[in-house]
Amino acid sequence: MNNKFLKIIILLIFGNAVCQTPVSLETAIDKAFKNNLNLKSGTLQITYQEKMKKSAIVIDPLNISAEVGQMNSFYMDNKFSVSQSIRLPKFYNAQKNLLLEEWKSSVINLDLQKWQLKREISLVYNELSYFTEKRELLKKVENIFTQYFKRADLRLKKGESNVLEKATAENLRSQAEIQLNALEKDREIAIQKLSFLINDGNLYENEPLKYSSLNFNLLNSDFQGNPIVLKQLEQEKNIQNAKLRTEKAKLSPTFNIAYNNMSMYGNGADNKFYERSARFHSGMIGIGVPIFNSAQKSVIEAQKVNQQIAENNYQFGLINLKNQYTQTFGQYQKINTEIAYYQKTGLQNSETILKTANDQYYNGEINYLEWTILVNQSFEIQNKYIDRLKDLNDKIIELNALATE
Repeated sequence: MNNKFLKIIILLIFGNAVCQTPVSLETAIDKAFKNNLNLKSGTLQITYQEKMKKSAIVIDPLNISAEVGQMNSFYMDNKFSVSQSIRLPKFYNAQKNLLLEEWKSSVINLDLQKWQLKREISLVYNELSYFTEKRELLKKVENIFTQYFKRADLRLKKGESNVLEKATAENLRSQAEIQLNALEKDREIAIQKLSFLINDGNLYENEPLKYSSLNFNLLNSDFQGNPIVLKQLEQEKNIQNAKLRTEKAKLSPTFNIAYNNMSMYGNGADNKFYERSARFHSGMIGIGVPIFNSAQKSVIEAQKVNQQIAENNYQFGLINLKNQYTQTFGQYQKINTEIAYYQKTGLQNSETILKTANDQYYNGEINYLEWTILVNQSFEIQNKYIDRLKDLNDKIIELNALATE
């Protein structure tokens, strides 16, 4: 079994026991471009099309035949013939152009695969960064509720509170633990996703950097769609056009060239007697005209429909890309407004609420139920901010992907 494949299986099964290597987004993309199996298949497809280009001029087989019999008189004679069928250069040029367009398509498809892989890795990496930030918040929540539980347990033992306060504290601590464990499982899945996309036999995680919004490459209002996607749609039109020319070229005539070599034992037309060793030569040139061509004409008409489909797909793709960008940009603006509120006011209010609630609770100014409500409110603000920040980064990744190659 391949060592790399075996290593990946071990990583997927025993991921928790294997060291995870921090990697930057740029490095992750570079590694994936070198090792991703989908890209390797795309590279092989280019190699295949490169070799196929050399098959454009396929000459029909050379026909060699022999005859023995009474062809000229009572005596036995023999005849050898060699014939060859060839097409007009127009036919071979059409085949060559079609293979060239298919090769160009394979090159563009590899670029498209790289574009899609870069986008997918960026989304997974953002998810990992989000989980890292969310984990820190949940650890903070767990720590606070653990301290609260210890305090409630001590108060119960001293008779300063009832069992309800302890039960509430224990429930809050348990909920924090459950959420943290669930997040760790989700994070492991995201690590496996990233490592699968990189595909070099190692487990990778995000670098422990501060989670913040990504850079956004704002476009002008005349956005025309992603260049790579449009190239792929345009190339499909070129392929269908080349296929139509190829099908039309099949209606061109076929030329036949033949050479015959024959014996003639006995008296010839010139009243001379010829031995079996005497040989006579002849040549033949013929043309094959496709008179019964209704089936091929139907193929041509069908191919014209494929041309229309390719053109329609291009127009639809262009409109869809513009619409997708407009919708995503609108969602980005909405989320960005929310992020601005959190960064300007919300997070500061969250810290104020948490600090004030703790001070008042420990000073006996509020009871545990009021404290619980205020603390949950504080963490809910921080939690929503992290969630919306992930959503914002997802939209930025999508917008940047739509705008760049």
